[in-house]
Amino acid sequence: MLARAWLLLVALVLAACTARPVAPDKVALLAPFENQYREIGYNALYAARLALDDAQSDAQLLALDDGGSVELAIARVMALNRDPAVRAIIALGPQATQADVQQASQLPFLIVGNWGADRAAPNSLYAANKQTSQAGSAGDLFILEQTRALHDDLDGRLFHSSGSPPDEDFRQRYLASGLYVPQPNLLATLVYDIAGLVSGALASELPIAQTTHTGINGQIRFVDGYWQDAPDNSYIYVDGEIVPSAP
Repeated sequence: MLARAWLLLVALVLAACTARPVAPDKVALLAPFENQYREIGYNALYAARLALDDAQSDAQLLALDDGGSVELAIARVMALNRDPAVRAIIALGPQATQADVQQASQLPFLIVGNWGADRAAPNSLYAANKQTSQAGSAGDLFILEQTRALHDDLDGRLFHSSGSPPDEDFRQRYLASGLYVPQPNLLATLVYDIAGLVSGALASELPIAQTTHTGINGQIRFVDGYWQDAPDNSYIYVDGEIVPSAP
């Protein structure tokens, strides 16, 4: 009897020694980090990092360039599908949010901002105003410094975004979060809130689509894949600067 108990104890010790450590959850950020729209990716990167740090999340942020085309973005998504540690994809930009990219995902796919493509797959969650998404609006392109550099006739141009300007406290914490950090724009507050929602879902082990989170841009709750009562903020260019527009 003692011999049998001893053998069982040895077996348990050996099993404990050989058990593989559990890989931490990963949250993928799929966005442009090169070429024309790289500003989108880097603004999102530091916002997502800050959100996970503030939440003291154990999840790892996995930033991937979308490749600059729908085809390459699909390839990135299919690779993420094969990684069992990846729990969600946060996507931004004109390529990464297209319908074919959404449909390639087997993971919760959170579209942050309006880039001209509507929600197109059961796993997709549209983290922006539903009316502007269904109207085919790409309003968040007007946030970019790149847009200002390419156009000298923007004064008076009106656009919509669910993002709100960062306050001074957020701006200072954002800029202090790393080296060569860009100035945060309206997208930074949106990504910060969505990354906070994903972090909360992972911590509570609730489905992301059923998680509620209150952030800089108000309460985020998804109903039928869309952000219920998402902000629809109006902005206008005045002397080359983006300012809130009266309703």
